Amino acid sequence: MTSNPKTPSAWGIELSKLWMVCGQNFPVDVKQIAPEVTKTRFPDEPVGIIKAHGITGIDGMLSKRKKGDWCISYDDTVTVPGRINFTLGHEFGHYLLHRKLREEFQCGQGDMLDYESTESKKLESEANNFASYLLMPINDFREQIQGQAVTLDLLGHCAERYGTSFTATALKWLEFTEKAALLVVARDHFICWSYPSKLASKRGTYLRPGTPVPQSALDRLNHVGTKRVNQSCRVSQGIWHSEMEAEESVIISDNFDLAIFLVQFPTAKRIIDHEEEEIQDTFTVLSNRAQG
Repeated sequence: MTSNPKTPSAWGIELSKLWMVCGQNFPVDVKQIAPEVTKTRFPDEPVGIIKAHGITGIDGMLSKRKKGDWCISYDDTVTVPGRINFTLGHEFGHYLLHRKLREEFQCGQGDMLDYESTESKKLESEANNFASYLLMPINDFREQIQGQAVTLDLLGHCAERYGTSFTATALKWLEFTEKAALLVVARDHFICWSYPSKLASKRGTYLRPGTPVPQSALDRLNHVGTKRVNQSCRVSQGIWHSEMEAEESVIISDNFDLAIFLVQFPTAKRIIDHEEEEIQDTFTVLSNRAQG
């Protein structure tokens, strides 16, 4: 008998492949796959029911029932497209990875972004990681964007395909892209959080919570209003990064209280290559050791 995966990503990859092998189309239906898989893998304690719970402020819950099986419940009043589907994947991740630790998990949107403890951060991050691999397999994602400029519209297409929110979809792209890009979420002229791709992180593009949004971006945001800007705007160095020009796109979130900026740095690759070449010439041994 094949052993079960040990990591969040491995679980997500295996179940995503199972969904596709069975000839199913995207998006992955967590309401279908969770009960079926758990009845086979964990017959003594499967996911017995998935239902709406009607509790405002709690996006999703995982709880063990008296009969020994588990219940995944969700807030069906959430209107953001894709958010419910990702929440179901998130709670399914808690079941697969963490059900031996607790008999109940309650997760609001804030809990998935802000954590009260190191343990909580680890558990929520693992559940998010599983959901992203289950719902948005990287190989398929790459096929959707291959040979195209990554724009808000293209990421929006992927979000519709996978049944996930724009934010979750953009974060998944940032996880595997080789480009330098940054997702910035802001409210009331200040940054709530930002997340860089690997290459962007190397260039120091991360912006701390509470950092003011660049004034030029605010001016453009005021001009945009509640519309999505389909074309990016080229901005000079010193706006989003002290040394690099950027391509900036912005949308207003579905709740109209958050501004979401997609910032790409097209010159970062060339700068990185040049710097690495200089390092190799001067400190080859130390560099190789530092890079493993």
